[in-house]
Amino acid sequence: MRLSNGEIEISTGDAKKKTTTMESEKMMMVVGYALTSKKKKSFLQPKLELLARKKGIQFVAIDQNRPLSDQGPFDIVLHKLTGKEWRQILEDYRQKHPEVTVLDPPDAIQHVHNRQSMLQGVADLNLSLDFYGKVGVPKQLVIMKDPSSIPDAVAKAGLCLPLVAKPLVVDGSAQSHELSLAFDKSSLSKLEPPLVLQEFVNHGGVLFKVYIVGEAIKVVRRFSLPDVNEQQLLSCAGVFRLPRVSCAAASAEDADLDPLIAELPPRPLLERLAKELRRRLGLRLFNIDMIREHGTRDRFYVIDINYFPGYAKVPEYEHIFTDFLLGLVQSKYKVAW
Repeated sequence: MRLSNGEIEISTGDAKKKTTTMESEKMMMVVGYALTSKKKKSFLQPKLELLARKKGIQFVAIDQNRPLSDQGPFDIVLHKLTGKEWRQILEDYRQKHPEVTVLDPPDAIQHVHNRQSMLQGVADLNLSLDFYGKVGVPKQLVIMKDPSSIPDAVAKAGLCLPLVAKPLVVDGSAQSHELSLAFDKSSLSKLEPPLVLQEFVNHGGVLFKVYIVGEAIKVVRRFSLPDVNEQQLLSCAGVFRLPRVSCAAASAEDADLDPLIAELPPRPLLERLAKELRRRLGLRLFNIDMIREHGTRDRFYVIDINYFPGYAKVPEYEHIFTDFLLGLVQSKYKVAW
């Protein structure tokens, strides 16, 4: 926490004197950010910056052409950039400045940049809560190379058609979010590895986007891919490119939906899932794409996890995020005092 005159309030010495100093000087939290221009535009909206200033939070752009240690001082570093060089810069900075909170650790983020490791925590958790439901992942298979081997690999793994094909690596590019739906065995050899093949689970055409900001959880309904019936499975063939559901899908909040489809996942189930994934992934800023198996009330699947997602799509995200930032620094200073 920085004083308005630029000096740093040190968390040592007499507590009473320090309290007097803090009360007499306006405290500002400094958040250094390293974001792509697209991410900056979508996330750092005027309503967020205005509320942040009112709460004593200052967002400062990190100059990527200057050494990070020469900038600041920062209370928090917020980032969403890719590349080995940037990861190394952040790791070096964390070692030299342990007092600064980095959101989030680069090594932890890497786990959700690979669709094989991304969902492993959910699969290992195999979450089941009495009265609330079960959470798992669809059956899936990783294909590293040789498209001609895919049909046999799918048969050996026992996967059922149709299959959703997703690029193995999530690197922030549009290509890494391109999805395809394969309806028949012969078309599988047309796919381009490395990729993940995931069994398509009918879910009533509704996706639950579970946004997590620290301990805060917000759920938004989105329209998703429609169900595939037996007749379609028999009559359709080939591989179909799909739109990026998370971006293109319209909100389903006000739609006239079947109550069994529209009902949000139980809060206790989400809280337990979020808590476990925060611990297993080592992340505080992420979202979960979750579906409910059509025809059930308590069978849920996590199909994707995204680091630092589009929080601006969440109603009143500016309040959620600023409260989170303040909580991070306040808890740190309580420990220091």
